[in-house]
Amino acid sequence: MATEIIVNDGGAPSRILPYVANETIAAGDYVKLHTNGQLQPCKASGNVGMGVSLTAATSGNIVNVVTGKGVLLNSFCSGAIAAGAQVFVGDNKMHFMQADTLQERAQAVGTYAETTALTTGDGLVLKKVILG
Repeated sequence: MATEIIVNDGGAPSRILPYVANETIAAGDYVKLHTNGQLQPCKASGNVGMGVSLTAATSGNIVNVVTGKGVLLNSFCSGAIAAGAQVFVGDNKMHFMQADTLQERAQAVGTYAETTALTTGDGLVLKKVILG
């Protein structure tokens, strides 16, 4: 999801931390801790992740993760997303989508930070998202 950090104001509780990958992780995947303490991509709606991978890694190798709040990232998004909308990770997706329902808003992990709406269908587009 994230390909680069655009802004971290320094005051927000955010960090870039190294973890061991439990499986193959692409740069930009929203990730969570596996029961063994290693990272894996969040692939289902409702998964609570810990951050966004900044680097790619295969199983057993180090992956760097941006975690915390207030970090502005270029992130992969899809579907129709309104400017300022909350975003979440949908079922079998590893990118951000607009949180429309009450349940989706409860699972929101960030805010779409673009000033114009995203109107694409299934195509992935890099857009600005604020974690937290």
